[in-house]
Amino acid sequence: MTLLGISGSPRRGGNSEEVLFSFLEGAAKKGCETEFIRLNELNFHPCQACDRCRDTGKCVIKDDMQLLYPKVATCDGLILSTPIFFGTISAQLKMFIDRFQCWWHAKYRLNRPFISSAEERPSFFICVGALKKKEYCESAEKAVEVFFNVVNLKSQGSLCFRGYDAKGSIGDDPQNLKKAFLCGEVFARKIVKSDGGSP
Repeated sequence: MTLLGISGSPRRGGNSEEVLFSFLEGAAKKGCETEFIRLNELNFHPCQACDRCRDTGKCVIKDDMQLLYPKVATCDGLILSTPIFFGTISAQLKMFIDRFQCWWHAKYRLNRPFISSAEERPSFFICVGALKKKEYCESAEKAVEVFFNVVNLKSQGSLCFRGYDAKGSIGDDPQNLKKAFLCGEVFARKIVKSDGGSP
């Protein structure tokens, strides 16, 4: 059972990444194998809206996204994390999501989704923002919700922390990372049960 954790933060070891690390640690404690990917260290481009994927469901841009498509297609669970920038997700995460336009064609035009909706593979979203406006997290959640729906991943919820700006400040309150750790444990249990194993 492999969980794929993807960080959309441009800041290595930033607040949203720290929350993601704690979440993955909790899942690993319950027996899940985890993989972490930092989008900012990959070489990939934004969607070019060329529509050359409409007949195959596959993106024609040859860059590091070609390494991520099979990972998303085969993982048992996906967790996305991002800081909140200008009221929504980071540019890195938005680029990643937009590049799944090919999967939109695969699902809605070709009726050949890469993940079957019957599998009900779980997903989760994490975001951390400096401002305390609730609507900023809600905007980010909505964007990610659309993505999860398009790729046929079943959202298990989100963790959104507001009022944390300086690097590492999310850890000023130990309860924040503990909460993420516990959410990771719960997330892992759901995967184990759906796979037929013991909780």
